[in-house]
Amino acid sequence: MSICAVLWCPDRLLKDWNSLNKPLQDGKQQVRHIVFLCGLLSDKLVWQKVADHLQDDFDCSIISFAGFNSLAEMAKAVLEQAPPRFILIGHSMGGRVALEAYRQSPDRIELLGLFNTGAHPLKEGEKTARQTFLDLANKEGMETLANAWLTPMMGATALQDQHLIQRLKQMVTRYSLQQLTDQIQALLLRPEVESLLPAIKVPVLLVAADEDKWSPLEQHQAMAEHIAVNELQLMHDAGHMAPVEKPGAAATIIGDFIARHK
Repeated sequence: MSICAVLWCPDRLLKDWNSLNKPLQDGKQQVRHIVFLCGLLSDKLVWQKVADHLQDDFDCSIISFAGFNSLAEMAKAVLEQAPPRFILIGHSMGGRVALEAYRQSPDRIELLGLFNTGAHPLKEGEKTARQTFLDLANKEGMETLANAWLTPMMGATALQDQHLIQRLKQMVTRYSLQQLTDQIQALLLRPEVESLLPAIKVPVLLVAADEDKWSPLEQHQAMAEHIAVNELQLMHDAGHMAPVEKPGAAATIIGDFIARHK
């Protein structure tokens, strides 16, 4: 039997613990912990079904970052909430937070997973593109932003799933303009992280999606070149929001990766 509890920390941190009751071995609880990190304008919706697939074998938590304006502070909050040793998996902005958490406390992290993300500095035109979305939200509201932002982020199949699209739009509109501004500031002022990659001493799972235009496969291949022990996987028929578009496939990739690195 599994137990799911949700702890809300308003405007700062969301943590969703799953499957807290695991089989005992030799009278002691034997379980590995996975901490999932959400990306820009995202919450537990992005990772929930992935966690549901894995909860019979792992303790799973999901952390999102409304109210933060610094990747370093996001990473610090993750480390404050996480167990002493854990597997850390981040999506998009959450991937960058995962790398920052590893920088801050490498001995606590068993394995790293990076979905639909990157380690590069600001690209040409990135600041302008992000400002365009901020201006849209400021002028026309978060609902209009959700419509404009989500469409290019999704794979073709997911775009046809109106129930999923509606839930994602609701997720985005739960954020305020100020929270969006804070997260974009965190991304625009992100610390340099490329030099960290060769120093990572744990196995790293890199996951790209074949329809992801924001964080394409080449971006993950570039990271893989600098990480000593890594596995690069490509999810098919999915876009930038791959974990929520194809949660079963994402869970299988994660479970198989962990099994290979016991």
